[in-house]
Amino acid sequence: MLTQGNGAEGGQVRSARALPTLDPVDAGDHVCWLVGPGDDFTATTRAFAADGALFGDKVLLIGAPDTRWSLDGAPQGIVVDPLTEQAGGAGWNAAAMLDLVLREADTASRQGFRALRVLARMDRVWPGGASPREIARHELDLDRLTLAGAAVVVCAYHRDSFRPGLLEQASGVHPHELGTRAEVPGFRMYSAGTDCWSVSGVVDSDSADTFRTALDELVTRSATVRLRCEDLELVDVAGMRALVDAACKVPGRRIVIEKADEAFRRCWSLLGYDAPQIPVELAP
Repeated sequence: MLTQGNGAEGGQVRSARALPTLDPVDAGDHVCWLVGPGDDFTATTRAFAADGALFGDKVLLIGAPDTRWSLDGAPQGIVVDPLTEQAGGAGWNAAAMLDLVLREADTASRQGFRALRVLARMDRVWPGGASPREIARHELDLDRLTLAGAAVVVCAYHRDSFRPGLLEQASGVHPHELGTRAEVPGFRMYSAGTDCWSVSGVVDSDSADTFRTALDELVTRSATVRLRCEDLELVDVAGMRALVDAACKVPGRRIVIEKADEAFRRCWSLLGYDAPQIPVELAP
């Protein structure tokens, strides 16, 4: 069975970054591609799949109703169309996608491949749409998998299929991005190990709701959530309020803020959040 690695133990350190193309992606990368009307989705996908043979990856394309971006019969590739597949007698959904990625990553490892190379067209995974919470849950689960180095995952969100708020939510829970867009997330949250998540960028009034949605998902998973904030540039009052509200929402939960800078600490204290009844701790 494939196991989830710990970033510190596995020696893999990730940082948020933008990618001009998919050429430099590597095992452990989890990319959000916001596909615009001017993007050549077919050509980019075919090039991404072709690179699998070059690097010794097994290729999995999810949401491929159009044979133009299929694998041309490549023996080490799998093409799945969620709209026609069935999983356990029920319609294919995001949970089925995660199960498939986990299963095929394990199989690829046993077959001697470097990694599983996945590109998923998300409007085929969610043909009826998705909520911000559903997107956060799904992408955070996928990110834990990619941290183990078992997969390269590209999630393609077509702009004409998702409203701007959903695109912002999707971008915020990926460490890597491809493509230019108007809906720039203020922050990025991604796995840094067991119950530990890195946060980079800016959390302000514009992105606080998106940040809160991701936090709400994390606090349902474990009693203590650690957030590494060395790459966090700014958190305003709305962002700090989101931290407090998320931690207090589920009884018995605690959020630990690691590597907060002095500006964060001063603001936190001025707001009165360093009180013992607030289950958010600033680590020394």
